[in-house]
Amino acid sequence: MNRKLVNIVLIVLAVAIVIVIGKDFIGGKAGKNIENPYEYNIDEFRKVDSTQIIYTEALNFPVKVHDWGGITVSDSMIIVATANELIKFNYSGKEILRKQLIDTATCVTIDDNRQIWIGMRHYVVMYDLNGTLVKRWNSFGDRAVITSLAVSGENVYVADAGNRIVHQCNTNGQILQKIGEKNEQKGISGFAIPSPYFDVAIDDGGFLWAANTGKHTFENYNPDGSLRTSWGVTSFKIEGFSGCCNPAHISILDDNSFITSEKGMPRIKIYDQHGQFIGVVAPPAAFDGSLAPDIAVDKQHRVIALDFERQQVRIFEKKQE
Repeated sequence: MNRKLVNIVLIVLAVAIVIVIGKDFIGGKAGKNIENPYEYNIDEFRKVDSTQIIYTEALNFPVKVHDWGGITVSDSMIIVATANELIKFNYSGKEILRKQLIDTATCVTIDDNRQIWIGMRHYVVMYDLNGTLVKRWNSFGDRAVITSLAVSGENVYVADAGNRIVHQCNTNGQILQKIGEKNEQKGISGFAIPSPYFDVAIDDGGFLWAANTGKHTFENYNPDGSLRTSWGVTSFKIEGFSGCCNPAHISILDDNSFITSEKGMPRIKIYDQHGQFIGVVAPPAAFDGSLAPDIAVDKQHRVIALDFERQQVRIFEKKQE
């Protein structure tokens, strides 16, 4: 008898709760008629104070690109690798070379000897300035996803987002060491790379920097692969990085300041050599979608961006004070 009474009471309570909730929704006290107190609106962070924008767009010109590919510069040349083509421009946007590649390019860089290194998905190739294939390395395996290259002397650093490591190789493709593997003795927690955005660059001292995009940090490594230093800020605010995998692309100026490119809320920024925010190269309003433009820098501290959505090479120069 007591159990029956308890069941009746529970049923009555359940019906009452359903009625109250139904009245709330019908009466506009909950649901879509009220703002979600937990909703995070990032629109305010797309707005950038004009005093923080210290670069201006000096020139742009069209180029046919896909979501994959990359850009690099040397002297008076701008080099774009995309789909299965290598294209060379001067700074006025005049095309001076176009060559077919043997595969789809994912990234590109040029070394001090003016040799062009191109990452394909699983392997690396090297071309001369005339677009002639000089070297083709062996594959890093089916799991490899090559996303960035950096060259320092006889060392070629290969960012592999698939295996979440940086391969340090000689110029013939022999692996010398794997940088960024989890190693408690060296104080390395390992790279967190949720998607194929994983960039590397070399500073003026020849040290390797890698963007640990899942942790929104820059990591600096010694020649033996041990962690030297790191910096980074997770924040929607202008001085920080947010989202899945940022900064998506990085480049380092000859004064060791950093240029960063972000996806999701695309923007290009500059930081000093210690990771302190300096200013904005291009705000979110300068872009049409969510893809991060690949970036390169030259000796005049210009920032050259490959905009995948506008299908343009865009050249940014520092504003005159």
